[in-house]
Amino acid sequence: MAKDKKSAFPGSIRDQKNAANAEAEKVSAKIQESFGKLAKKMRERADKAKSKIDETQKPEKRAVLTRRFELYADAATYLEERLPPSDE
Repeated sequence: MAKDKKSAFPGSIRDQKNAANAEAEKVSAKIQESFGKLAKKMRERADKAKSKIDETQKPEKRAVLTRRFELYADAATYLEERLPPSDE
């Protein structure tokens, strides 16, 4: 009789599955945290551009600031929509 060859994978399949799930949760949490930080940064930049619009008289500058506000606000909204609902 031939000897059974050992699996090339260490540990049981259940342990491997648990380790993979734990790693997936850890990476997902990091990604969500990064999305949240970036969304907050974009929202702050949108608010800053919006506050400058009210102070500006030149139509050209107002148009630039308005477009900047729109782009940052859209980016923040896009990121916020991809975040899971918070418990706060």
